[in-house]
Amino acid sequence: MAILIKVIRDSDGGLKYLRNMCNYIRDGREQECGYGGYGLNPYDAGAAYSQMEQVKRYYGQTSTNPLVHFVVSFDGATDNAAFASQAAPQIAGYFKDNYQVMWGLHPSDPDSSHHHMHILLNSVNLMNGTLFHSGRDEVNGFCNHVKTITGMPYRVVYDSKKKDDKKE
Repeated sequence: MAILIKVIRDSDGGLKYLRNMCNYIRDGREQECGYGGYGLNPYDAGAAYSQMEQVKRYYGQTSTNPLVHFVVSFDGATDNAAFASQAAPQIAGYFKDNYQVMWGLHPSDPDSSHHHMHILLNSVNLMNGTLFHSGRDEVNGFCNHVKTITGMPYRVVYDSKKKDDKKE
């Protein structure tokens, strides 16, 4: 049993991808389990998008990958609503001192998935405008934090979307 951590990078999506992800995180399913954020208004997807866009414009970082999307899928003893609801804000809190973060916890689906959380991270550091590149060291730091919170080992999967991979 291990926590699955998926790192999704989409460098071709632009600000439209950022808007779509804000809306996806607040699509209604999170009402069952929880949602939140740091450095932005997590209760309104449009406001969260605008706040992230403002930081990007302030630092002149609008042409870069707009976000890093993490999916943390709970497994085994951690795959229950009570545990996931308690762990989710702590997991997303790893980034709260330097980045705008929005997260939503989605319930398990008996046919296809475990309880899982989506973390939407503004790729621009709120304090200094540098970018989160989702390199090995950055991702390992986050994964070790997840392991500390959950007490479970983890497995990382990278998913880099390319324009050619997308269905039009």
